[in-house]
Amino acid sequence: MAEAEKLSLEIKRFIKASPDRVYAAWTDPVQLKKWFGPENVQTRNLIADARVGGQFRWDCTDPEGKQVTISGEYRELQPGKKIVFTWQLEEDEDWKNHSSVVTVELSDREGGTEVRLTHIQLPSEESRDSHHEGWNSVLEKLETFVTR
Repeated sequence: MAEAEKLSLEIKRFIKASPDRVYAAWTDPVQLKKWFGPENVQTRNLIADARVGGQFRWDCTDPEGKQVTISGEYRELQPGKKIVFTWQLEEDEDWKNHSSVVTVELSDREGGTEVRLTHIQLPSEESRDSHHEGWNSVLEKLETFVTR
């Protein structure tokens, strides 16, 4: 396996909601604050200036009580189709001078949307594994949010 593939992840999920509905949940800060983050992670603050060059900042508390800040910048936004943003854990030694990229692709399918989330350039296999678990939980919460 190539080194880059070892430090990347991909998750696909079918959600019974339109691509426009799913896109809005990802890009509207009011909606994003209601569902974003893995189960058992508490959001303290979330800033999502969803425009190319706009900032993403998520202040949260993990299940062990550790305060974490994740920041990034929106790189690409195609309404109803695609969201690309950088992702960096602040104050984490593995992430010092390191940034990764998250891409969320939305494909219109009969009865809903196929969501394909890729996260590339993670700093370690351990980080990849924990992010894989976290993103799966995030997508479960997204599905619940957009289908209720």
